[in-house]
Amino acid sequence: MLRFSLISKMLVCLMVCGASYLEGQDQGIPLGDLVFDNGLFVHPSSGEPYSGDVVSVFETDSDKIRESGTLKDGQWHGIYETYYFNGQLESSISYSDGEFDGPLERYYFDGTVIAKGTYNKGARCGEWIDVDGTEDSYPSCPG
Repeated sequence: MLRFSLISKMLVCLMVCGASYLEGQDQGIPLGDLVFDNGLFVHPSSGEPYSGDVVSVFETDSDKIRESGTLKDGQWHGIYETYYFNGQLESSISYSDGEFDGPLERYYFDGTVIAKGTYNKGARCGEWIDVDGTEDSYPSCPG
């Protein structure tokens, strides 16, 4: 019984301490709070390139996300997404260290594809549907 009681107390302590730790973690800052300087997003107080999640909302409704993504050393890194006011995805673009790298998708307000393709280190590769509706072929994407 003593062993069960000790284990229970340890689990409760871990849950409480873990929750407190997570509350103190940086959950990102609004993109509009950063300063865009010399091609990099920098933290306004430190002047250092920002790394972490960012989000912006519509001015007319702060409950609706306008754009979201991740910055690494002040540059886009990973998936960057923009949304229409109705919540429909407007665009999804993959970045690696500030450069297009991976899938790109853009949509009209109703969800119809505007453009779709893949980048490899900043260069188009594979099959593309362009904004004007034309389909283009580029050198195959690696992998």
